Amino acid sequence: MQPPRLRRSLLITPGDRPERITKSATLAADAIVLDLEDGVGPEQKPDARRAIAKALAEVDFGERERSVRVNAVGTPEHAADRASLNIARIDSLFVPKVERPEQLQELSTWLDAEERKHARARPIEIIATIETPRGLFNALAIAEASSRTTALFFGSGDYTAATGSAVTERTLAVPRALIVAAAAAQRIEAIDAAYFVAVKDVAATHADALVARELGFSGKLVFHPSQIAVANEVFTPNPAEIARAHRIIAAYEAARRDGRGTAYVDGEFIAVDIALMAERTLARAKQAGVP
Repeated sequence: MQPPRLRRSLLITPGDRPERITKSATLAADAIVLDLEDGVGPEQKPDARRAIAKALAEVDFGERERSVRVNAVGTPEHAADRASLNIARIDSLFVPKVERPEQLQELSTWLDAEERKHARARPIEIIATIETPRGLFNALAIAEASSRTTALFFGSGDYTAATGSAVTERTLAVPRALIVAAAAAQRIEAIDAAYFVAVKDVAATHADALVARELGFSGKLVFHPSQIAVANEVFTPNPAEIARAHRIIAAYEAARRDGRGTAYVDGEFIAVDIALMAERTLARAKQAGVP
């Protein structure tokens, strides 16, 4: 099994803006999402497909994940997207408006055939977008639909448009929590929507990212370069968290050697659940390259 990808920040870039695609490859985002869906007008989609194919062939993205947000499965635009994809040069597909597990099963079957055709070793991963009420109620089935699915993404913009709710921390709390739970049940990542109320407001972006992390999300889609550093910081364990995780694991292991199932660290009761959380913190830090 391949190790999970680091997805603290995923920068979405319109596919019909070649200059932005080139610039994105120089930024510190963990992933670059080249957009063929809502960020591109209907008339510009053919140009976007050509621009993305050219960029994937020519631009050096380094260690950044190369993802393409295609149009919704089952639409004519999605079929055209598939025909344009350079299977050898992408790491994942960012799939919007997923409402039924069958959508991902069909896409996965197509990817199986394409990968065999191109003798590809590592499977292309799927980031499935939950952004409708029906998709939310089917989130667990969607997460389970394909072994390719390594993350669920919450699209709060379309979700609030469908429900008529405001875009606030309170109104998004329930759908966010349900998507995190569905992802956790399948042991995959949950990625939160970009903060789009004021994309250049660093403080507001930071506060929103903290809420997402507290709920269990592992990263953020971002719209603007100024949001990248914020997301990377928030979703990387800080030195105090890392040091505490080491203390927890050491104390818990010492307790287990003494035949006890619990310990105390910094005045807090420690059992296996807290120890597991500490292990995840250290694994996350290692993945982010933090000693």
